[in-house]
Amino acid sequence: MTRETAILIALIAFLGGLLVVGILAKRRTNDSDGFYLGGRTLGPWVAALAANASSSSAWSIVGASGFAYLFGMPALWLIPGCVGGFVLNWFVIAPRLRDQTGTAITLTEFLAGPVGSKGRRKIIVFGALLTLASLLTYVAAQMQAAGLAFAHAFPTTFGDDASVGIVIGALVTVLYTLVGGYLAASLTDTLQGLLMAAVAIVLPVAAIWQAGGVSEFADQVAAVDQEHWHSLTGKHGGAAGMAFAFGLIGIGLGYPGQPHAVNKFMGMSPNASMTVARTVGVSWAVILYTGMIVVGWAARANWQLPIGDHEQCIYEASKNLLPTVVDGVVVASVLAAIMSTVDSQLLVCASSVTHDLGVGRNNPQGMLKVARVTVLMIGLGALVAALMLPKDVFGNVMFAWAALGSAFGPLLLVRLCFGTVAPNWAFASMVVGGSTAVLAFYVNKTGFTGIPAGFLDRVASWALAFAIAFVGTRRNNR
Repeated sequence: MTRETAILIALIAFLGGLLVVGILAKRRTNDSDGFYLGGRTLGPWVAALAANASSSSAWSIVGASGFAYLFGMPALWLIPGCVGGFVLNWFVIAPRLRDQTGTAITLTEFLAGPVGSKGRRKIIVFGALLTLASLLTYVAAQMQAAGLAFAHAFPTTFGDDASVGIVIGALVTVLYTLVGGYLAASLTDTLQGLLMAAVAIVLPVAAIWQAGGVSEFADQVAAVDQEHWHSLTGKHGGAAGMAFAFGLIGIGLGYPGQPHAVNKFMGMSPNASMTVARTVGVSWAVILYTGMIVVGWAARANWQLPIGDHEQCIYEASKNLLPTVVDGVVVASVLAAIMSTVDSQLLVCASSVTHDLGVGRNNPQGMLKVARVTVLMIGLGALVAALMLPKDVFGNVMFAWAALGSAFGPLLLVRLCFGTVAPNWAFASMVVGGSTAVLAFYVNKTGFTGIPAGFLDRVASWALAFAIAFVGTRRNNR
């Protein structure tokens, strides 16, 4: 059996399974609450794996391994950053959000407060528009990753052109999300989360086995001849080095602000064990990010990729380390990581249009139709963006991640832990956090500040928004 045939069989089986789940879930999706939150019936395992898989998109496999391939030791900062984000979500955000959600369907609706609250409308409208703009870019990045996966898996069919793969991945994901809604997304995310964890175990173990053991693998990595590859701060020193490290750790601050992930907490059953969900969620994160860093190091130590192709190192490792059939499953699993984020993001966009912006609100069945049309339109818009944006999965995701993380995360954390925030201060926190993150992202690209990317857009903007929201709690209680 050829490699392409093995990958095709695994892919058809996987994608067929997704569509079956979507069709079965449709039978239990009769209204907008079911379409968006699955009737709030998620158990701990499904909630944990679905939330994790939703927040750990293609960048967690393709991007994280590619980052480790490029930078070496500094990639270790991704572990406290990303795992710390999961700890923050599962130990602080999840239990409080599940208990305080009430009748809210969306994160923005929860942050805006009960119906009739002063200033509620402007918070909802701004949050919805920011969500749509950010997630459009985020979804486009996932589709780009799908295109790269298809191009690598079927080189004789697609060559170097990722466009066909982008279209195929987009159509399948939009179709099963369109049919099944939240429940379909959550169930398939659970399967996808398990597949992602399996890849993060199998590939690193294979790399270490091929090297002859842990010490031999460490020697291979140490022998990589690249300037600054063995420093924890890369090419940066002094204050710039600290900013670089904090920028990577700051990825964790963005987790509470990702609406497509935290809405899994809103959909948890009141009786679901939070202890089980936390254990599954945090353990999964440790396995995934540690494994992807090892894969990136192994690829750099053993195979040189063309400049700009560092985000394909996981495919190179899989092709060289695993039997053909298993390699096919790995490629399917990468596509799983992509789709597990896209489906949840499409649903969040749909809920932003119907519940937050109020399109079709007066007709419950009409809202469901509007939601499905929104999924289709956002999917098509993201497809166009994926074909036009620069092919940089990690960078495109971090843009949307920073904007959402700084706009929603600080306000949510303050709202859950310290009390209601005065409306004007809540609105200011969202606007300042989101706009500062976007501005800092583009300023970083110019190199004008001399500060490494990540600190201003992921840390400074978040801290500023948090300070505004925190002051807002004091103002609200006067």
